[in-house]
Amino acid sequence: MSDIITIADLDVVAQKILTVALGNKNKNKAVVIALSGDLGTGKTTLVQHLARHLGISDTLQSPTFVILKSYQLQTTNYKLFTHIDAYRLNSKEELQKLNWHEYINNPDNLICIEWPEQIEGAVPPDAIYIKLEHVSESERSIFIN
Repeated sequence: MSDIITIADLDVVAQKILTVALGNKNKNKAVVIALSGDLGTGKTTLVQHLARHLGISDTLQSPTFVILKSYQLQTTNYKLFTHIDAYRLNSKEELQKLNWHEYINNPDNLICIEWPEQIEGAVPPDAIYIKLEHVSESERSIFIN
């Protein structure tokens, strides 16, 4: 899917992504949503909308300095939502030090990773890949595999 979206479209887009994620649910591992795009394209804003649809009422901010933040969920589909900002990581080995193995191998987890290109080889090939690009000040192009 490739569309031009505005901030007003993000709730609809988030719901579509979560529907795809539920369809990708696996009994052996977590579902991963990998978000790419330049600074300011809306990766974190999209993750915030995803979190809201999952029932997270906390103010979700990019975990740029802590790298990883997790939120307990009360849904029947997932039990843990994990948001990773890999911008400051230089390899998949650095992600491994954050107990990546435990997160990725739990089918009750939904994981969003910003900057997946920083940890090449750690993101599973069946991840939902999303690329955001600037179109204008208020519009973005979104590509979802």
